[in-house]
Amino acid sequence: MQVVATKLLIPPARPGAVARPRLLRLLDAVPAHPVTLVTAPAGFGKTTLVSTWLRDFGGRSAWLTLDEDDDVPGRVLDYLLTALGTSRTLLDSGTASTPAVMTELVNQLVDAELVVVLDEVHVLGEPEILDALTFFVEHCPPGVHLVLLGRTEPDLPLARWRGRGLLAEIGAAQLRFSAGEAAGLLSAVIGREVDAGTVGELNRRAEGWAAALQMLGIGLREGTAAAPSVRLQPGNRYVLDYLAEEVVAGQPADIRDFLLRTSVLETLSSSLCDAVTGRSDSDRVIRDLERANLFLTPIDDAGEWHRYHGLFADFLRGELDPEVAVECHARAARWFSTREMPAETIRHAVPGREIGLAVETVRAQADDQVRRGELATLLSWLDRLPEDEVRAHPDLAGFKGWLLYLAGRADDAEAYAAIADAGMGPSSPAADRAMLRTFQAYLALTHGRPADAAGLATTALDLLGDSTSFFRAAAMGVLGQARRLTGDRRGAIEVLREAVRLGERSGNPLSALEATGYLAPLLYVQGRLREAVLLCRDALRAHPSAPMAGLAEVPLGTLLYERDELTEARTHLVEGIARCEQLGTTSYTLLGLRTLARLHHATGHVDEGFEALLAARRQADAAEDYRRARLVVATIVELHLRSGNIAAASQALAEITGDQPSSSDYEQLTRARLLIARGSPAAALDVLGVIEDRAREEGRDGSLVAILVVSALARARSRDVLAEAVGIAAPDGYRRTFLDEGAGIVPLLKDVRATAPEFVTDLLSRFRGAPSVPARGSDLRTVPGVGVVETLTETQRRILGLIATGMSNQQVADKLFITVGTTKWHLNQIFGRLQARNRTEAVARARELDLL
Repeated sequence: MQVVATKLLIPPARPGAVARPRLLRLLDAVPAHPVTLVTAPAGFGKTTLVSTWLRDFGGRSAWLTLDEDDDVPGRVLDYLLTALGTSRTLLDSGTASTPAVMTELVNQLVDAELVVVLDEVHVLGEPEILDALTFFVEHCPPGVHLVLLGRTEPDLPLARWRGRGLLAEIGAAQLRFSAGEAAGLLSAVIGREVDAGTVGELNRRAEGWAAALQMLGIGLREGTAAAPSVRLQPGNRYVLDYLAEEVVAGQPADIRDFLLRTSVLETLSSSLCDAVTGRSDSDRVIRDLERANLFLTPIDDAGEWHRYHGLFADFLRGELDPEVAVECHARAARWFSTREMPAETIRHAVPGREIGLAVETVRAQADDQVRRGELATLLSWLDRLPEDEVRAHPDLAGFKGWLLYLAGRADDAEAYAAIADAGMGPSSPAADRAMLRTFQAYLALTHGRPADAAGLATTALDLLGDSTSFFRAAAMGVLGQARRLTGDRRGAIEVLREAVRLGERSGNPLSALEATGYLAPLLYVQGRLREAVLLCRDALRAHPSAPMAGLAEVPLGTLLYERDELTEARTHLVEGIARCEQLGTTSYTLLGLRTLARLHHATGHVDEGFEALLAARRQADAAEDYRRARLVVATIVELHLRSGNIAAASQALAEITGDQPSSSDYEQLTRARLLIARGSPAAALDVLGVIEDRAREEGRDGSLVAILVVSALARARSRDVLAEAVGIAAPDGYRRTFLDEGAGIVPLLKDVRATAPEFVTDLLSRFRGAPSVPARGSDLRTVPGVGVVETLTETQRRILGLIATGMSNQQVADKLFITVGTTKWHLNQIFGRLQARNRTEAVARARELDLL
């Protein structure tokens, strides 16, 4: 991502700025609180006040001015990390909105003495970004203090922070100008002392609103002061428009033209203004405007770049003739294009009707954006283009469809694939046709057609020849996946190794990491766990700062979970999930969430495990990825079984039983475990026999370990079966496959200790040190007239207490800082455990059990 350096600069001191010691004293309390919130409508002097205080602060500080384009997961963190000067690993990782990413940041700042200012924080609305800020505030090192400036209160848990004493606040009431401050401002604007009566009258009408006072001062200076009858309610756009009109009307015609034409720009430089206006003296005009206090503010110390006050700019844009605006945007787009600034080029080219320039900019930048993992940025550029323009260009439609597919929007992706396919013929460039065939191969895999996917990927490879295109390595990756799903695992490993090599040779980390993410699980099921771990570690060493590193981190976390290295596994899973969410790769996010759920359960955090699976289920359903949705449900079944809740496991499995039979070993293993738990070991062995034969035929020793372990639990005589499993597992350290089966496997392991004495002894010691997970039968209560009911978790008790007060689901969610979906899931669990049909019955049963 390209960083606009001026957004990271503390606004320089403005000539004639009014001293406000009473407010500076309030800001001196910043070090006493993790967060200080400064909120007021535009034009109240928030930025001027805090930047003035910060320049005299004397300590280390960081500043970030936000705009609407920053409300994208990952982007604001990139800027924040740049401003803070933290490690390049964090900066380039592209992570956003997860506690793990922020934990790493907090850890880096643990000994820092630092004030961090976020200006215009009201533009942030993305939940991931707000979650990240919440985590930062609530885990802030004692020497780090966050100052938030905005027009309105951001959607953060301010009430909670107030209650904990974490928050200091300065609002519009304190920011209103006093009579003395108003006199200083008016004198600076007018250039002479203003009598107290005039100051009092103007400040009364402006109600202490700095922007209105400044405009009134300009009007008084130019002899165009607003009529006394005008009521200047602070924050009122119509009032400010009236005042702005008075100010602009008093300027010479050429200056009015300059103001109007340059209002299309977010930031101004003399060269850019010359290009937009056709003048050659913009530098002089900018200096004159700055001296005249015409709402033009420098944003760098060198005074090269400036910006208009937001409300003043809005007024000017509203006054600009639409056709002139088109011309100005077009000129700006061409200026930015010559300076290789693609984001700004596209931003101006579209309203400037330079659609061809926008299209060519997207095309020219697409490959580089993909290589750097800036998929969200590339999709946002395509979203800026007119829809009919995207549909008219098959390559753009195909590219947009592929990005939507990665973002989990399967239906939209299919629609664009159809548009691209209809418009792309034999005469289309080979690279475009290869891109489309690769994308279609991904879609075929999603719909369970691996043979079709293999054919499409092969066609793409034939079209690309020896090209170094991203899509060549991507096509190899999808071909490897297709071969795996058709049973050719050795062929899959071969082609995926070549995909990794090609990605590295062509400087294409996304392809290399994606192929690594496909290859590692294949090695794992072949019985080569150690090799798979080393493969992922090597990939992360080669690309430690790549935003797409999550494609190797999630598989690595899953492999480390199998080795029972849970602390490191959790770190990689949480960080990998965050990176994959930012990258938009749903498949890896789902794998990470499923493994994280199992890890939570293994460490005794049962509720957190189910919440991770609920998040995975929502994502899988939204992406309409039915194959992976089945795996999520199967994981839900596994966790219910590990909790001893056979009834819940049966109900969950019934959701997918009616679907077409699954070829997934994991789903069949879960089905067999449920049959054993329900007292049907013979039926379980029938299920296991099919997948065991297939695993042996395909040489999948890693898969065979789990199959043999579950088979041992189903057999009366299991020694030889379990001994074979131990013999395969011991060299590479397959541990969780045994540990996750629970205490029932312990006596069987003791019986085969001689097979691998050190390995089995280690396993048995891990059983002794494992956290206890309450079994269903150990937490039951009897209610007269009802029978046996299961008691509740602490979270469920809290939810029940809140609904007993009459709170709605939304109110409960807000109170506990969880989603409505999670609240509903907990309520369903409450109803089931208390054998209640509704809220009223649940509350009544809870009172009978003294739970409330």
